[in-house]
Amino acid sequence: MNTEIKFPSLFTYLFRYTILFYFFISFGSTLVAQGNLVIHPKRIVFDGKKKIEKLILSNTGKDSAVYNISFIEYKMNEKGELQSIQEEEAGLQFASPYVRLYPRIVKLGPNESQMLKVQMYNTDTIADGEYRSHLYFRAEQENSALGKATKAKESALSVKLEAVFGISIACLIRKGENNTSLSISDISYSKSKNQENFLFCKLTRTGNMSAYGDFTVSYTAPNSKVYEVGNVKGIGLYLPGNLRNMNIKLNVPTNVNFTGGSFKVVFTENESKKILAQGDLNL
Repeated sequence: MNTEIKFPSLFTYLFRYTILFYFFISFGSTLVAQGNLVIHPKRIVFDGKKKIEKLILSNTGKDSAVYNISFIEYKMNEKGELQSIQEEEAGLQFASPYVRLYPRIVKLGPNESQMLKVQMYNTDTIADGEYRSHLYFRAEQENSALGKATKAKESALSVKLEAVFGISIACLIRKGENNTSLSISDISYSKSKNQENFLFCKLTRTGNMSAYGDFTVSYTAPNSKVYEVGNVKGIGLYLPGNLRNMNIKLNVPTNVNFTGGSFKVVFTENESKKILAQGDLNL
C-alpha cells in the first residue's frame, strides 16, 4: 500500500484556499455573490479612462460549475426592482452593442477562479450620455437543466431536481459631463407590528447619469450621543428613473428607544464615499 503524500497537490490545495481567503478579505465590500458564484467587482463603468475592464469569477462550492455569460436589458422601478425589457426608450440606451466579453462560457472547479475581460468598442461616434446593459451569469447544469433522472429499486423512476440560478451586474458606458444631482426627502419613522423599526425616505435624481451608492442612517439621542443605526450598500437609481423609494430597517442600540432626538440619512458614492445627498428627521 502506497502512503506517499504528493506535496505538489497538497500545495495546490492550500494555495487555492489562501487565494480565496485573501479575495474575500480584500474585496468583501466590492463583490456580489449568489449560490456558489462570487463576482468582483459588482459593476462595471466605462467613463473614458479605460476601454478594458476585468472581472474575477470564483466558484466557492464543492462541485465544478459551468457559467454562461450574456447580456440582458433591465429597467428599474421606484422600488428598485429590475424588470426585463427588449427595446430602448427615452432616456434608456443599451450598452450591449458597444461591449464585448470573453470568454462567454467559464467552467470552474471547486474553489477555482478565472478572469473575464470586458472591452468597450465602437464608441467614438456615439452621442454623449449614459448607456447601460447587465452582464448575466447563468449556472448551467452539466446534465439536464431540470435534474438528473435515475432508476431506483423495483424499476421506479426517481428525479433529482437541482436549482439553476442567475446573477447579473450592471455594465455602464458614460460619455460627456455628468450633471446628475440627488436629494433625499419625505423621511419618516415607523415601528411594525412585530416591533421592528424602519426609516422611509425618497431618493430623487435629476440629470443625465444614473446614481449608485450606500445609505447610512445615524440617530442622535436627546443626550447628544450619536449611534449608527442603519446601513444599506449598493443602491442604484438607474436611468430613466428619477425616484427610488427606500425602506431601511434600523438596529436599536441598547437602552435606546428612538424617543426624541433626530435621524440623519446620508447617501454616499460607493467608491469615494463622497456625500451625494442627505436629510434629517426630528422626532
